[in-house]
Amino acid sequence: MNKESVIELQRIDCNCNDCAFMVRDLEKMRSFDHLYPKDRGKRCRINYGQCTKKAEPVSFIPNHNMTVENRDCFKHRRDK
Repeated sequence: MNKESVIELQRIDCNCNDCAFMVRDLEKMRSFDHLYPKDRGKRCRINYGQCTKKAEPVSFIPNHNMTVENRDCFKHRRDK
């Protein structure tokens, strides 16, 4: 896959991880570090943040489809 196809898939998935309106909450994410031992992959790690468009907290797993939840508010972080 090239860079353009990856970005297009991110636009289809509408995941908060790739949204321009998402502000990460690293402190909250780190508070759950004890649940994710180092030998376990980070592929299923729940991330936390604040949606500045909806003005509400969000949780998400990067690279998973969230089209149902976000199709009306998602804006890719690289879109102008």
